[in-house]
Amino acid sequence: MSGRLLTEELKSRWQTDGWCVIERGFSGDQLARAQEAVWSLFPTADEMDSGVENERTAPWRTSDAPWPEFPFESDALNQLAVHDALIETAEELLETTDVRLYQGTLTAKYSNQSSGFNQLLHTDYPNHTILVPRPDAGYQQLETYIYLNDVSAANGATKMVSRRLTADIPVERHTLRFDEYAALYDDPGEAAGPAGSVAMYRPDVYHRSVDRTEPGVSRFMLHVAYKPAGAEWGGYQAWPFKGFSMAWHNFVRGASVRQLTAVGFPKPGHPYWNEQTLAGVQARYPGLDMSAWTAAFASGS
Repeated sequence: MSGRLLTEELKSRWQTDGWCVIERGFSGDQLARAQEAVWSLFPTADEMDSGVENERTAPWRTSDAPWPEFPFESDALNQLAVHDALIETAEELLETTDVRLYQGTLTAKYSNQSSGFNQLLHTDYPNHTILVPRPDAGYQQLETYIYLNDVSAANGATKMVSRRLTADIPVERHTLRFDEYAALYDDPGEAAGPAGSVAMYRPDVYHRSVDRTEPGVSRFMLHVAYKPAGAEWGGYQAWPFKGFSMAWHNFVRGASVRQLTAVGFPKPGHPYWNEQTLAGVQARYPGLDMSAWTAAFASGS
């Protein structure tokens, strides 16, 4: 993933339909290293289809599994979640120069793995904000799926409904029954794409999971979400809770200023930084390059 990802057509589609798919946003070694990390975490479709219950297969029989979370043990997965081009895309769509990562989870889908109520058309905002969505600049949130293998109808591509068809539905109706909204269930929107693609949608977009029963089904994707800085009403995961984990420390020590800002580090020049906090953060994360923060403090900027 490099350079500007969004064409004007895709940006317009996200603004009007509420979702779009950037095909092959990631590729080459960057994608291959992330895929290798997936294979070490999850079983193959053949393993799941075998019916054998063991520590590799048993946890993933349900869509409510304890999915791996950011920061991951794999640096390749972490770097996808906070890639500069993904941050830039979030800034462009959310119309702000200051965004925050608030979700990073890795999921797997297999044959006969029930999605439960997620097979109903629903919006995500009830567990992404304590308020309701507001679509204008400074208030919107961005959810993404980064596909780590090819995703199509055959392995459960998510069905998406254009906001042009649902704008008049009362906001409190975050789940839609089939018998009341049958026409929307037939909407052709399908968030399919080859490995490395990035599906992007808003938390007010109605969508649904599609379960498969055929053998050989597997789908792996990284769920990454961003919000404008200061939107305290939005969230999903809390990074301070990860502060004791080695994965967090490894991520912080290798991250750039921009990536650390995206997870909540105050920017260089922020009033938080003084001699005491600069020394303390350096001691907490040995090896972290603090030069940008120390230079800003020394210059008084």
